[in-house]
Amino acid sequence: MGDAQANTSAIGKQAGMRALLLALLLALALAGRARAAPATDDQIAKAVVRYAIDAQHHQLIPAVDHVAVVGNYAIADWSSGTINGESLVERVHGSWRVILAGAVAFGARELVHDGISAATAKALIAKIAALERSETEAG
Repeated sequence: MGDAQANTSAIGKQAGMRALLLALLLALALAGRARAAPATDDQIAKAVVRYAIDAQHHQLIPAVDHVAVVGNYAIADWSSGTINGESLVERVHGSWRVILAGAVAFGARELVHDGISAATAKALIAKIAALERSETEAG
């Protein structure tokens, strides 16, 4: 096999391994969810995991615990080991993308500052809080 073919083969194997690793990481993150999620929740969870992997260079692989959706926005709360946080996710042209992430819970004022209407921000905060409360009460 020539050098060019060997290099092409090696690059192809690396890309295949990266794709397999990402698929496994996504499966692990989604497996941590307490309930069967609708397709939208799964899409949001995948966006959060991809964002974390890209931003943290595989050092943080979150499990998405809850997803609250209002219109084209969602808040996903997540955990990774001893770290908890939230991600603000927006639907753009049918795809979900993370626009803000942090290790603290968002407040309505912060969401409004990032361009979300006050009504949507308050609804998102109320929904995610209700999901977290219901899990605490059930557990």
